Amino acid sequence: MLFSGIARIRLMEEMTPLERLNNVSSKLNHSGIWIKRDDMMSIGLGGNKIRSLEFWLGEAVQQGADTILAAGMPPSNLCRLTAAACAKLGLRCVLFHNAEPQTEFQGNPLLNHLMGTEIVYCGKISEPERLERMKEYAGELSAQGRKAYIVGDPVVGALGYVNSALELVHQAERKNIDLRHIFLCASAGPTEAGLLYGLMLFGKSFHVHFVSVEYDRDTFFGLLEEMVEGVAQKLGVRPAGTIQQCCTFYDDYMGEGYAVPTAGCIDAAKWMARQEAIFLETTYNAKTYEGLFDLVRKGVIPSDEAVCIYHTGGTPVLFSQNRQFY
Repeated sequence: MLFSGIARIRLMEEMTPLERLNNVSSKLNHSGIWIKRDDMMSIGLGGNKIRSLEFWLGEAVQQGADTILAAGMPPSNLCRLTAAACAKLGLRCVLFHNAEPQTEFQGNPLLNHLMGTEIVYCGKISEPERLERMKEYAGELSAQGRKAYIVGDPVVGALGYVNSALELVHQAERKNIDLRHIFLCASAGPTEAGLLYGLMLFGKSFHVHFVSVEYDRDTFFGLLEEMVEGVAQKLGVRPAGTIQQCCTFYDDYMGEGYAVPTAGCIDAAKWMARQEAIFLETTYNAKTYEGLFDLVRKGVIPSDEAVCIYHTGGTPVLFSQNRQFY
């Protein structure tokens, strides 16, 4: 078995749905565009980090940790889902935000507040400084005889999307879909590395299309190659082919940068809501869907070759992005 000897805690009882976007496919004159609904999970309103947390928290419990530490800005999906998984498992969770304390809550901060999650506001410091604060806190716990686990090792987290690739291949075969193109947002995290590695390992003729929401080509591929190599070493299996042969990278839809919405991604979010009643936040998913729609319209993606696009979750963030839509 691929994951033999790898610590894991099951947080998902079922596969996430693989659904055909009937209205979108029809409007784009495409034979079949499918969506992998990783926004539909039973914990914390779902999202891609749940898959990674199965392995992060599995490792934490294996190491005897009693406190889980995670970090991000207040809207962080990782923070919300870490808190949710810990609540489900009865583990103490402490979140570190490099921001000033908040007194009003929307989106993910509201959900964290409802779960009673412990929050440490570090002020406006850098991500490396935030990590140092977490490490200092972990050291303080250790001096008290407790053990903390810091969420975030990218190779361990990537294992969740190696498993997702196997799940997708299984679902496509069961539904008799000859999937050729897989779309995923590119922000150089465990999701991208795990899915690409898994599809290289399990897939047949898949090609992954990464739509960047954060990095340029060279930065992205540097990070991706390092993580894919780390996964190969951890699992002891090296897939055939090269990364460059198996994927294409687009930075045409990033606009002015990370978390800065574009007119195109706003239009894509509205169109998905009106065509399929599926909701996209603008930091990750809407830009990826903008890319898919544009590439299909231009004929870059052939109209007779089946496509699957991931919805990686993050829906609660949409409620703090309301002013972007009017």
